[in-house]
Amino acid sequence: MAATVLDLLETLETHLEQTKAALNALREENEMLKRQLLDQTAQIQPPSQPLQDPAQSDVSAVEPSAVDAKPSSEKSDSMAVEQTPEEALASRSMSEEKVTAETAAAPQPPSPQALLRQWYKRYPQAFFTGHTKPLKVGIHQDLAQREPWSGKLIRRALANYVNLPRYVKSMREGAERIDLDGNPAGKVDKEAARHASERRKDKQDSNTPKQAQSLENRKSQQSSRQSSKQASKQVLQKAPKNATPAAVKEHEQRGANEAKEKVEAAKPLSLEDKLRGLQQKFTGR
Repeated sequence: MAATVLDLLETLETHLEQTKAALNALREENEMLKRQLLDQTAQIQPPSQPLQDPAQSDVSAVEPSAVDAKPSSEKSDSMAVEQTPEEALASRSMSEEKVTAETAAAPQPPSPQALLRQWYKRYPQAFFTGHTKPLKVGIHQDLAQREPWSGKLIRRALANYVNLPRYVKSMREGAERIDLDGNPAGKVDKEAARHASERRKDKQDSNTPKQAQSLENRKSQQSSRQSSKQASKQVLQKAPKNATPAAVKEHEQRGANEAKEKVEAAKPLSLEDKLRGLQQKFTGR
């Protein structure tokens, strides 16, 4: 009987030792799993951020403001916590694609000239292609309220219109100004009219030298042609009556050369030729 009890005690001690060994193995395995989980969390988070609890990292990845949310948003917080890192990354990618699509769908701004052409059709009572009327002072502010474009683009398109010769000509003292709908909006004062008059004079002065130069060139060309015709007539009149054909041909060739020399001498000298002649004259002295 005693031997049976001893055998039972030994069996229980052996079983206890085996149970302790299995428990230690389970503890070691649990520690290893915790370390692996921490390593995975560190790989998902940016290097600059400290390690966080996996549940908190999921929340911040989905919605940074969810941690500080009010009690009324507990439902949305619980939904954010339930998302995995893969789902949070997919959600962020979808948001970025949506922003990119909205940016691509936004209309591109036109050029100032193209925008002015649109205004001719959109505001026909204010912008005219023919007879022009002065615009309201500060009309760029009215355009900024109606147009979706930047103030810089609106001012550039408006500058293309107000610098047209017909618009500058319409800026007379006392002329009635109009708004975008064609309604009266004040009158052109003395200062604005004077400024427009100065601009007209500046444009006329800048065009006068070109017109005078073109007129002088036409006169010189006409005088050269007339001199050439007269020289040719003089050569033909001096030809002998009873000369042989060879002598007549030689006489005509000599006369043509003389006429060419006279035409070259009759041409007005350029500024370079005049300077060269003065230099030769001073060098001879």
